[in-house]
Amino acid sequence: MKTIKLSEMRQKKGLSIYRLAQLANVSYSYLYEIEHNPEVLEKVSWHTADKIAAALGVPLEEIFPQFRDRRSPILKDTTKAKV
Repeated sequence: MKTIKLSEMRQKKGLSIYRLAQLANVSYSYLYEIEHNPEVLEKVSWHTADKIAAALGVPLEEIFPQFRDRRSPILKDTTKAKV
């Protein structure tokens, strides 16, 4: 599975960074840092990454390759996900 940049996926879904932060229940400033700072992206917690992926309706590992071997308990079937 190809890894997609978070900002790319967010824009593809038509979401502003502010709206995604609301949907994922994370702060705007932290989401901004995750998108723009590779060091923060690599250190994001699994729980936070899972909330962001679920808010986007995509598999966790599609955006966060460091969690490639973990399944999302929030978003089990991405084929039926709605944003």
